[in-house]
Amino acid sequence: MQNARAGLQVSDAVDELLSWEALTTVATVDATPEEVYDYLLRAGAGSGREPSMDAARLLADLELTVSVGDPEGETRMKDIGPDDPLNSAMTVNFGGRDIAGVKMLNGHAYARVGGQAIVEDVYGGDEAAVARAERFDRDAARLPAALATAELALRGEWVEVEPFAYEAYAEALNEHGDVDPATAEALAGVLTDGGAMLDPGAQWDLAGGLESTLRSGGSLRRTGEAHGADTVEVHLPAGEAYRALGPVLTLLTEQCERFGLPPVVSAPADPSAEVTAELAIRNGVLTNATFDLGQFGPEGAGSLPLNLFLAGGSALNLDPPETTTGPLTPADLTVALLYLAEQNESRAEDESRADVPGPIQP
Repeated sequence: MQNARAGLQVSDAVDELLSWEALTTVATVDATPEEVYDYLLRAGAGSGREPSMDAARLLADLELTVSVGDPEGETRMKDIGPDDPLNSAMTVNFGGRDIAGVKMLNGHAYARVGGQAIVEDVYGGDEAAVARAERFDRDAARLPAALATAELALRGEWVEVEPFAYEAYAEALNEHGDVDPATAEALAGVLTDGGAMLDPGAQWDLAGGLESTLRSGGSLRRTGEAHGADTVEVHLPAGEAYRALGPVLTLLTEQCERFGLPPVVSAPADPSAEVTAELAIRNGVLTNATFDLGQFGPEGAGSLPLNLFLAGGSALNLDPPETTTGPLTPADLTVALLYLAEQNESRAEDESRADVPGPIQP
C-alpha cells in the first residue's frame, strides 16, 4: 500500500512538472573538491591517470543547465510528441559566470564563450591575466562594423554559429588569438558536446527516459521530509537508471576524458542490479532527483551524488539574440583576431605609452 501511494505521488508530481511549456534541468555534483578528488583517485586506480585537485575543484563546482521547450511557448511538455519541434539551450559554469553556452532554436545554432570567466573560474588567472582579458574585451568592442558578429562573439555574447565549424573556430583562436591548443580544443569540445546533447533525440532520451523511469520505478518508499519537501526513495534496475541519465552521463564521460580525468561512470556490469535514487517533491511538484554515480562507477570508487534540480519553465532564454548580424564564420573570426593582434603589437611598440607599475597599461 505504501508503495502504491508513493508511486501515485511521484506520478502526479511528474505530471505537474511537465504541465509547463518548458522544462529546466540543472545538474550538479553534491560533493566537496576533496571528496571528488578521493572518488576520482579510486575510480582511476590502475588507469595511470591521476587526477589533480584543480580538476576535482572544477567537477565539484560544475553547473550544467539545460532548458527545453515548445518553440511557440503554447504546448505543455507532457503534450509534446517525439516528432514535434523543440527549442533548447545549455550553459556550463564552474560556480561563477557561464564559460560556454549553446542554443538550438528553430533549426539555427547559437553559442557564446565567456573569456573572462574561463580565465578566472577555470584557470584561476592572477591579476595580470584578468586585466589582459578585460583589455581584450575593450579592444574587441572597437572592432570595425564589418566584423560585428566576431566582435559580439569575442566579447562573450550570443551569436549565430555554424554548428560544424567549432574545430575551425578553435584553430583560429589557437593560431591567431594566443589561446593555447589544449584550451582551444577543450572549448571546441564543450560546444560540440553541448550541441550533441541539445539534439532533439538526446533531449527526448533525457526527458522521456527520466519520466518513464521515475513513473515505473520498481520500488518506492516515502522517507519523510527535508527542507520543506517530501522525500521518496526509488529502487530500480541499474540498466534503466543508466539509460535514463544517458545524455548527462555521456557529457560527463566525454568531458572527463577531454580533461584527462578517470571515467566518473561506466555502463553497469549487471543491468538488473538494483540502484537507488532520492526524489524530492515540493508542493506536489517533482523538484529534485539525486543519483549516486558511485553506483555506476568502478567497484570501490565510493560515493559521488549527482543532483538534478528540475523546474517547470525555462531558466534560459529560448529566443534568438536580439542583435542578429548573421552567422559567425571562421574567416571573420580569423580576421578579427589578426586585427586585435596587430592593435596589441602597435600598443606595445608605442614609445609614448606610459610605463606604469602593475598589469594594466594605458
